[in-house]
Amino acid sequence: MNLQDLVYFNQLAETLNFTATAEHFYVSQPSISMALQRLEKELETVLIDRKRLHKQLRLTETGEILVKHSTHILQTVEQVKEEIHDLKNQVVYFGFLPTIGGHFMAQLMPRLTKFSASMKLIEKESSDAMLDLVCKGQVPLAIIGSDCPTFSAENLLQIPLRTEEIALWVSPDNPLAKKSIIMASELQDELFISLAQGYTHQRIFEEWTKDNQIKQPQTLYTKEIQTALSIASSTNMVAFMSDILVDNRPRLVRVPIENAPRFYISLIVNKDHNNITYFQKEFNEVMIEIAKNFNNR
Repeated sequence: MNLQDLVYFNQLAETLNFTATAEHFYVSQPSISMALQRLEKELETVLIDRKRLHKQLRLTETGEILVKHSTHILQTVEQVKEEIHDLKNQVVYFGFLPTIGGHFMAQLMPRLTKFSASMKLIEKESSDAMLDLVCKGQVPLAIIGSDCPTFSAENLLQIPLRTEEIALWVSPDNPLAKKSIIMASELQDELFISLAQGYTHQRIFEEWTKDNQIKQPQTLYTKEIQTALSIASSTNMVAFMSDILVDNRPRLVRVPIENAPRFYISLIVNKDHNNITYFQKEFNEVMIEIAKNFNNR
């Protein structure tokens, strides 16, 4: 079976238009027709109903089956190509959260010059999502934040980097800005802004409000850290954030919380070396040593 025929077929199944498919690939319309004919001959079936009822093509049942499997086949082929390319070019992978990992890059990069041209950043906004990728071995190592000091997964090596107390962040005009410290009991009527579900901060926020008996807190949730900080700086809403997420915000005042919850930042490494290259293993070892040297600076 010709892979290019599958590529053409998948696009045709999406457009249901021979002309549009041909234009997409900058080929002639007969090239698309012949690719379809070859597939139908090999599979001994009709994949697309060309009777043009209501002037529109449609996939047959066998066409639907082929689309389902060919999509997976083509994705696998692309993954194989990428992995072979990365192996040949000694690419190393590093899980990277822009909001957290970016804070450490100035310290890391001068010591990673051997790998800088070969590094590929696997970016996610959520620490929870990145933790899942590292646990599954899809990303070999990453810097993430967590609401717990240690992880239970046996295949993880964890090197603590920094521990922060989460604080409230408010505009200078907010009456809370004059407080040197604030108790949770004073916040029942405040309007909070927090990161949305799937973010570690959201889980910490909900546990904190529950533990401190803040009943049904009025909360606006957002997936964007910068959105949360912008709203807090321009309104009387209260942002619940760790220091590392608030960078150079002159329009925000940090208000400490009594018995504040903690945010733990760590380098996590998947200890399974069977599925990584020698170059990646070397990169992991260098990262581990660097992390140990500036633990909780």
